[in-house]
Amino acid sequence: MKEMTWHVAGMHCPHCETAILRAVRGVKGLEDAKADYRAGTLTARWDERALPEAALQKRIAEAGYTLARGKRTNPLWGIVLVAAALVVALSPLRTVLSRFPTAQAGMGLGALFVVGLLTSLHCVAMCGGINLAQSAASAQSGRKVSAANIQYNLGRVISYTAVGGIVGAVGSVFRLSAAAQAAIQLVAAAFMVLMALNLLDVGGFFPTLPLGLRTRLMGRGRRSSLYIGLLNGLMPCGPLQAMQLYALSTGSWRMGALSMLCFSLGTVPLMLGFGLVSGRLNARFARPMRLASGALVLMMGAAMAVNGLSLAGVPLPSFGAGAADTAVGEDVQIVASELDWRGYPDITVRAGVPVQWTIHADAEKITGCNNEMVIPALDLRVPLSPGDNVVEFTVDDPGVIPYTCWMGMLRGSITVE
Repeated sequence: MKEMTWHVAGMHCPHCETAILRAVRGVKGLEDAKADYRAGTLTARWDERALPEAALQKRIAEAGYTLARGKRTNPLWGIVLVAAALVVALSPLRTVLSRFPTAQAGMGLGALFVVGLLTSLHCVAMCGGINLAQSAASAQSGRKVSAANIQYNLGRVISYTAVGGIVGAVGSVFRLSAAAQAAIQLVAAAFMVLMALNLLDVGGFFPTLPLGLRTRLMGRGRRSSLYIGLLNGLMPCGPLQAMQLYALSTGSWRMGALSMLCFSLGTVPLMLGFGLVSGRLNARFARPMRLASGALVLMMGAAMAVNGLSLAGVPLPSFGAGAADTAVGEDVQIVASELDWRGYPDITVRAGVPVQWTIHADAEKITGCNNEMVIPALDLRVPLSPGDNVVEFTVDDPGVIPYTCWMGMLRGSITVE
């Protein structure tokens, strides 16, 4: 017998180690088998005459993995290219997704359900990466994809409904500060990126989630998807924020909870279908779907990280939309701009002179995303309503001040000369 190490493609969690060791348990010609999902390897003492390698490969394949000699390959550059291609292909959706419908005063419960249906595309774009990671992990770890997705969506419905009841009861909007929103998005983004790297077989080259947390959230825990769904209700989200405002207007914990329940149920069909389809494809076409899922989750995680950094006030490319006129006087400088649903304008002002910035907003151009600006460096949150909105501030030092919508999706900059 000789010491032998094989690369096993498809390993990404402790459950994978167990599945592989179960597949080779008691096999004549193989002793002291050890699996390491971090390195993606199977090591054992091997008698090739008693156990031909083809027979061993067959047993591993029956467990859902691929056995090969040689060093573990690192598909990182391929992943980066795939993710870049996805960003280019999906970037036009950014402005479209900002125009989701929102709840209006006087809507009935049936109409709120329809609003949930119409905004579920936005839900997939914002939180689909978490859902996809859940489905992929469930398929790879042997858990039922349908059960995991039902738990995930059940957790979302429970969380949304509970928040609606709280908002209706206390009479104030359950709202997080920009810093808290940024922190939540960055933590969620880090979680998504780490899971993507595990799905892409590069977990051995990067930090991974702690074992206990990974087991509860993405491993063998029976309620892991439920926990993720419950946390999902705290994600910064335009439709959710609008629904919280609607729940506030009801003035009743019962109606607030019922309103959010109807809205959340409307988001379930598309989210559930998205998770079921992606999970079943992962189970059937293990390697190609795992790589595709990992690349997509990586892209969504990167996008969420960018949004979080924007809310934290980190300067990023703004892709400013629209134009602004500036007139500088001795005592005040006047800035005038039009609100555009595609984004915010980049404006230029002079240091040390008070600024009076008038933003004219047509009602049809106000969306659930651009209806509030956040300027972290000036500690300003500016809600926008139809008509003229006036923002006043003074900046003493030259530089560039980034600002964003309250979700971090639309960005602009203020250049101070």
